[in-house]
Amino acid sequence: VLSSFAQEESRSMSENNKWTIKKKFERGEVMINTSRFMGYSKDDYGDMIVDRKEALVVEFIFDMYLLYVGGSRLADLLNFLGVKTVTGTTWESGTIKGMLCNEKYKGDCHMQKYFTPEHMRGQTRLNRGEVKSYYISENHEPIVAPEKWEQVQQLREKRKQDRNIGQDNAQKFNNRYPLSGLLICPYCGKTLRRRQVYKKKIQWLCSTYIEK
Repeated sequence: VLSSFAQEESRSMSENNKWTIKKKFERGEVMINTSRFMGYSKDDYGDMIVDRKEALVVEFIFDMYLLYVGGSRLADLLNFLGVKTVTGTTWESGTIKGMLCNEKYKGDCHMQKYFTPEHMRGQTRLNRGEVKSYYISENHEPIVAPEKWEQVQQLREKRKQDRNIGQDNAQKFNNRYPLSGLLICPYCGKTLRRRQVYKKKIQWLCSTYIEK
């Protein structure tokens, strides 16, 4: 019985917190943890301000991406230069991807972009319309000009479409023969490719062996 009361009390407190946060969003009040992403800190009043040193890294990432330097190469470059992420770790392509689509760098805020389902406490999911979200334009000083931010989004979409076309072509190639895409090299994990060799004999060779 005591456990049931405690659980109900916890649920009630959670609902009250959610209600309070929702009302703040509706009033246009932002709740952002600036320690989780690069480029901003907060002043004595709790308002977001640009961290000029970190902003240089943000601008560098956006500029290099527009020069067609992809996320993986950018991560390798930053690690080579000894630049640390905002949490002090090494760069990954996923970190770069998250920064490039972060609307906060153009001065906007998308509140409740993620949410916690009722039955999954402690876990967050991308909000695809399950709960109401709030978008606030021109909330703070931008690091990246809105025009440049939009150019990056257009380039990201174009590269995504190019990758999809490449995957479709690869899938068509893999389906050319009954064993295509099914044979795996036990040493490197790459797929084996069908090759016609001396006297029209057929062999399946490791992709790494063929390329290198």
